[in-house]
Amino acid sequence: MKNLKKAVVPALLSVSVLGLTACGNGDEGKTLITSKAGDVTTTNVMDQIGKEEIAQNAFQILLKDILKDKYGKKVDEKKIQEDVDAEIKKYGGKEQFEALLQQQSPGMTADKYKESRLTEAYQKQLMNDTVKVSDEDVKDSVKKASHILIKVKSSSDPSGLSDEKAKAKAQDILAQLKKDPSKFASLAKKESGDTGTKEKGGELGYVAKGDTVPEFEKALFKLKEGAMSGLVKTDYGYHIIKAEKQDDFAKQKDALKEKIRQTKVQEKPELMMDAYKKLLKDYNVEYKDEDLKKIIDEKILNAAASQQQQ
Repeated sequence: MKNLKKAVVPALLSVSVLGLTACGNGDEGKTLITSKAGDVTTTNVMDQIGKEEIAQNAFQILLKDILKDKYGKKVDEKKIQEDVDAEIKKYGGKEQFEALLQQQSPGMTADKYKESRLTEAYQKQLMNDTVKVSDEDVKDSVKKASHILIKVKSSSDPSGLSDEKAKAKAQDILAQLKKDPSKFASLAKKESGDTGTKEKGGELGYVAKGDTVPEFEKALFKLKEGAMSGLVKTDYGYHIIKAEKQDDFAKQKDALKEKIRQTKVQEKPELMMDAYKKLLKDYNVEYKDEDLKKIIDEKILNAAASQQQQ
């Protein structure tokens, strides 16, 4: 890559003001304010803010700059601005939009929101480069499915039937479907206890491995397109599962790849931690403060610590 920048964490936090280079070396830091009652130094400010918070912010600013340099040309900034403008219009204008933003994140503005959307787009590019997912990986990892659920009563959900009655009802529905499989959607709308899919004829859309309980997943991934399972018992009750035709796979493929990447990173956060470390190395990052370096290495770029924070 051309014109590699030498990024230095403290410089990104206005080291001339905070005086981070003085931290940890016995210096009192740069004096910011004087008074008869005493002086306020950068050391006082840092002690008040907390070094971990400073390190977190420093790393975020650093990473944003590096990602922008690396992926800026691959991200459609104009499209993101158009999307933000559409959101602003949807919520009644900039003033109302920013009021809503600040309810969720104090100090957030429309411009900062746009920057966060850009940073998310850069991070997505990094994830795409880091976690490779092929079309075949997607085909092996997802199934398009529908189901009918007859719920069994439990302490957490008293609305179901007894196990005996639920099983008998599910068996009756299964018998009807074996005679006429085309009734699946209509029977789901009439009989299914899954309120989230009932009105859609039991449609679950694309289900990835790890999305459902093991019994459901095992039964679904054994089915060929268009095939239907027998009764499948889970903690929720009795399911009848249908593997739908994946006729819109090409249209959904990119979104499914993104979903699989997210799952892989959740399972192995070290994938992204290693990617961040490589970026820092590629950009010749130097730390002018050993305390910050220690916090970033141990608490931000440490996969185990990252998992604990989730």
